[in-house]
Amino acid sequence: MGFLFRILYILTSFVETLIVFRIVLKIVNANATHSFVGWIFDTSEIIISPFNGILSNEICLDKFCIELTPIVALVFFSIVGFVLSELSKSFRKTE
Repeated sequence: MGFLFRILYILTSFVETLIVFRIVLKIVNANATHSFVGWIFDTSEIIISPFNGILSNEICLDKFCIELTPIVALVFFSIVGFVLSELSKSFRKTE
C-alpha cells in the first residue's frame, strides 16, 4: 500500500512542477508557439481547468499580470502531495 502512495506522490510532484513551469513561463511572457512551451501550457491547462472560476482569472499590478487559477491549483496539489506523503509514512510504520 505504501508503494501506491509513493507513486501517487511522484505523480502529484510532476503535476506541481508543470504548474510551476506554467506560472514562470507566463510571468516571463514565453512564446506559446514554441513546442516545449506549448506543451507545458496545453498539459497544465488540462490539470488546472477544474479550478477555473474559483477566483478571478488574473490580477494585474500596473503592467504585470499573473494568473490566479494555476496558483489555486498549485496550493491544492501541494496539500494533496503532503497528505499522500504523510499516509505513505504512516503505512511504512505499520508494515
